[in-house]
Amino acid sequence: MGASVQLVAYLNGERFDATEMAHDPWRGLIDYPGYKDLVLAECGRRASRVTRKGRQFFKHYPEVDCDITHKSESAQHLAMKQALKDRVNAVPGWSATVEEAHPGRAWIADVMATHVSGRRLAFEVQLSAQSEEEYVRRSQRYVDDRIGPVWVVPENFEWFRVKLPMIVTGFGKTSDLPLEPAELMELTRYQPMFRITARVTIAVGRVLDPSFSWPHGTPHHQLEELARQQEAEAKAAAAALELAERLAEQKRTAAEEAARVAAERIAQFIAAAAAPGVCGVRPVVAGMRVWASTVRCLKAGHPMLIWNLTEPRLVPAARTDMWMPIAENRSNVRGHVERWLSVSGSGLTKAGIQWLHGGSGQRVFVCPECKDVIKGRWVAALPAGKWSVIAEGSAARAEAREVLYRKPPEPPPPPPALVVPETAQTLPERFKTVHRTAAIVEGDPAFIGPRRWAHWMSEARDLEELGARMAAKDAKAERMRSISENHRYIGSANGFRFRCTDCGGVFEDENEGIHADARCLTRGARSFGWR
Repeated sequence: MGASVQLVAYLNGERFDATEMAHDPWRGLIDYPGYKDLVLAECGRRASRVTRKGRQFFKHYPEVDCDITHKSESAQHLAMKQALKDRVNAVPGWSATVEEAHPGRAWIADVMATHVSGRRLAFEVQLSAQSEEEYVRRSQRYVDDRIGPVWVVPENFEWFRVKLPMIVTGFGKTSDLPLEPAELMELTRYQPMFRITARVTIAVGRVLDPSFSWPHGTPHHQLEELARQQEAEAKAAAAALELAERLAEQKRTAAEEAARVAAERIAQFIAAAAAPGVCGVRPVVAGMRVWASTVRCLKAGHPMLIWNLTEPRLVPAARTDMWMPIAENRSNVRGHVERWLSVSGSGLTKAGIQWLHGGSGQRVFVCPECKDVIKGRWVAALPAGKWSVIAEGSAARAEAREVLYRKPPEPPPPPPALVVPETAQTLPERFKTVHRTAAIVEGDPAFIGPRRWAHWMSEARDLEELGARMAAKDAKAERMRSISENHRYIGSANGFRFRCTDCGGVFEDENEGIHADARCLTRGARSFGWR
């Protein structure tokens, strides 16, 4: 079929509907007076009636030249129009005509349904693709003439912004033609207008019911409402952005002000602090070194003493406001502080230590009078000159602290090895009674067990090995003597365990490790001193 296939033609103003003409009148139309003046409604060009496969329609007379693009109506399109017309005519009070045209050709309805009350519905069969804008434009043309548009489509268009009355059939331009057009009314699909799955005939009947009304407004009204919503959303987004920028600026300003105030408070705290040892009071003798500083609470200005077990010049910057006096809270440390306060006679009161509220598990220094918190940032900001030592490992050390940071003297050389007379070829019998089967030298594949010391005289296998063992024993004894006499270490009762007064660490025998040459101070603050 060509693009000029139509169901209605006009002859001298008289309308001829191919769907309403019986077989004989249809065949006799060719003999109708003035048949040569039969024209199509859209273009006014000569038309002829055609019968094909039992279907009746009009098209351009052969070899008629027409420059108008007619609606492309397939056999499926024509069949659906016929089925709709028959369904409308079956409803009491309704009548239907196909291809009813506006007097000015502004529209041509596929099926125009007219009620005895004057209400009109234009059923538009749309089997091919069409944009949303075109749906809106064609619908509004009917609305402007007080006609309700109803679209008959193969599938639902859920992506449309504008809601339009639509009856879904599932019948497209490539679907198989039914034997009778009425079969199309029995197709069953989900009907979005009524939110039910129903036959097409049920959906058409509901639209024709006098109680039916369209609640969403005209296409133009919907578009205007969408435009208003978008404008409101744009304004709301702009207002939210402005508010966010204003809040961000307020936050930045507040942060800058808080930083300024914090800097001022730190400066006030530092200015009021002083090293408590400047009065000439010697540190008390203790098993560890304790530094202290005299500070004032910023709330009421009460003076107090704070202390720590870490060299001030090695104190890292505090990452939080909280000072964590954990080791400082031990009873032996507090005892040294109290002894120094008693000896100094300064009348100072030591700061209190309490847990923070809220279950954070943190301790802080607080003013003993007003309970004002001494923040960790303030303590970390105190320069080394604001601290002094109030407890030392010995009184002599308090007088010459710089000696602690000097490399200790080299130990004396070991005594010469035992000279064995050449005449002695064998060991005395007392050295032959016990022998070990494992290797003596560490690193030998036969060595088993912990690190070995070559001090077992009874295990020497000859005089040369005996001399080496005796020299090693003497060297170890000299090393133990130098450790015992080092004023940085405090020995235990058994003489084999020592405590470092710089950091409080404990080691056994000659295993000084990081404590040798005061290296424990160069490694930074102790893990239990600052947090």
